[in-house]
Amino acid sequence: MLRRWVPAAIALTLTLAAVAGAAEDGAPPGLAPRSILWEGKQAAFDRMMELEARPFIAARALQEDYDALFYDLDIAFDPTAKTVDGIVTMLAASLVESLTNVLVDLHDNMVVSSVVRDGSVPLTFTHADDRLDVSLDAPLGVGAEFALTVAYGGSPPVGALDFDKHSGKNIISSLSQPSGAREWWPCKDIPSDKADSARIVFTVPDDLIVASQGNLISYGDNGDGTHTYEWFEQYPIVTYLISIAATNYETWTDWYHYGSSDSMPITNYVYPEHLAEAQEDLNITADAITFYASIFGPYPFPEEKYGHAVFTWGGAMEHQTCTSYGEVLIRGDHGYDYILVHELAHMWWGDWVTCATWEDIWLNEGFASYSEPLWFEEINGFDYYKWYMDSRLDYYGYFNGPIYDPDATFNRTVYDKGAWVLHMLRHIVGGRDVLLDILDVYSAPRQYGTAVTTDFIAAAESVYGASLDWFFQPWVYGENRPDYQYAWTAADAGGQWNIMLHVDQVQTDAGLFTMPIDIVVETPSGDTTLVVWNDELSQDFFLTVDDEPTALHFDPDNWILKAGALEVTTGVEEAVSSLSLSIRGNPFHDEARMAYSVPEAGRAVVAVYDVAGRLLATLVDQEVSAGPHEIVWDGRANDGSRAAAGVYFVRLEAGGREAEAKMLLVR
Repeated sequence: MLRRWVPAAIALTLTLAAVAGAAEDGAPPGLAPRSILWEGKQAAFDRMMELEARPFIAARALQEDYDALFYDLDIAFDPTAKTVDGIVTMLAASLVESLTNVLVDLHDNMVVSSVVRDGSVPLTFTHADDRLDVSLDAPLGVGAEFALTVAYGGSPPVGALDFDKHSGKNIISSLSQPSGAREWWPCKDIPSDKADSARIVFTVPDDLIVASQGNLISYGDNGDGTHTYEWFEQYPIVTYLISIAATNYETWTDWYHYGSSDSMPITNYVYPEHLAEAQEDLNITADAITFYASIFGPYPFPEEKYGHAVFTWGGAMEHQTCTSYGEVLIRGDHGYDYILVHELAHMWWGDWVTCATWEDIWLNEGFASYSEPLWFEEINGFDYYKWYMDSRLDYYGYFNGPIYDPDATFNRTVYDKGAWVLHMLRHIVGGRDVLLDILDVYSAPRQYGTAVTTDFIAAAESVYGASLDWFFQPWVYGENRPDYQYAWTAADAGGQWNIMLHVDQVQTDAGLFTMPIDIVVETPSGDTTLVVWNDELSQDFFLTVDDEPTALHFDPDNWILKAGALEVTTGVEEAVSSLSLSIRGNPFHDEARMAYSVPEAGRAVVAVYDVAGRLLATLVDQEVSAGPHEIVWDGRANDGSRAAAGVYFVRLEAGGREAEAKMLLVR
């Protein structure tokens, strides 16, 4: 339900700190470094942790006892004194039988003057350790709604709210992700609890223009050198997505047309000194919304707007319906289009569906990062998509820690390896359209809500039709990547060529990665693409092609995030011509295809035995050449009778050595 409960007007001050993102050397020529996306956020996160001087995930038992439904922010900002002064009302509902205390997040720098219930009942409270503990005047039962109004003010710490200048003009701007909203306004500052809606009233000096969430409801001159902007966000919103950006903006509006008679404004707030450059850089927005709506579903906030508000931070932030966009990104040359589309994609992945915990942040950032190559695939083609994955999202060649519950909440592992997970999944499940089906199944029940990693895994498995634990465990919960070495040899099988491929995973910083691997075999008559299922650290595969192989390519389209795929150039025969045996298509019904390899020419025996060790069928008993061979068992014994369903063993004997494989016959 979208709530539109609005309490009496309140005066409230708020300040948000835009964090400067450090540039990074070594970006590909002509392209800006991607680290601008996360370095500023991580710096802000680290500062918040230092300010709190305690673990980020603190005891929050009392916050689990109520549900925040609506926020009314009425905040006045003084850029000269760098203070906020205001009143915030939170409408909430009890989730327990007897709610007696309400825990609200608010930084200790803020001074609370009063807390009132339902507009008239004063309440007692304590304020320490960045938490406001409010004692209710009477216990509340399950479902009982109440409104807490907090009057407060003070100087926010350096962090989420920033008072700065550009070209000598004041600018007030915020970036509250992950837990900075509490630094300038009281709230339940966790991502798992979205308010149904929010009224956002900001008072600023009268030479400033305010941009914020939702629709602008009213504007008024207070006659005292200030004026007040009232915004209303009618869609569910999490605390870190409520923002202010206020300075001497120039504005203009483009339009996104999503129906024959339906349009939505795209309103941009930019510095006057770079108006022309901004109009050039931001002119792709409508086309980008159209594209993402075509693959992700309709733009989530159509009754409001989208747009950008330039601020002093080095990167950008996906504030709902109004992305805060770093001043350094405005150049007039589209050099930061990837950031523009990244932040826009967050309207779906981060704002529409929001990670429920910061351990799940890759559901926001990895998805938005993968939206970048999808955009460039749309405008430049699949080859550019592949280049972008390889050269932009794996440029530095390393990722630290896991994607889920990462070592640093905002880092290239979360952003870029998170994107690679979707890239690899796309190939595994059968292509882009199937991946988009997964995103639809994932988002449909969670729209305007929150999600965790297991929600996405469940959606992927439901579309795929089988468990994907073998994929998600090493790639999302594990660390690092596979490093492959391979070697191969081929033998003429009379009209066909048998290939034996030997694959080793040689990484020392991670365990086994089970993956399907594309193998492209070049022959004079054309290329053949085969897929092998690599689920062992050292494994042999037997392949068949119709013409003599001249080259073999290992995952040539780079569907796997790998450290390398090195073809062994010495000792190939030793690597691939060992005594080995494998079954293709196991379990089998009518016939079992088997491949075996012997290191040297000589007599070979291949026979089938039952579980009691009795000989059932002799398949090979003859002189064979060195290298790979293939045979078929039709499920019959030596006497011509059909073998019963069950488990059987195939044994290869050659050169005084043995190899054995198990197979299951299903009738």
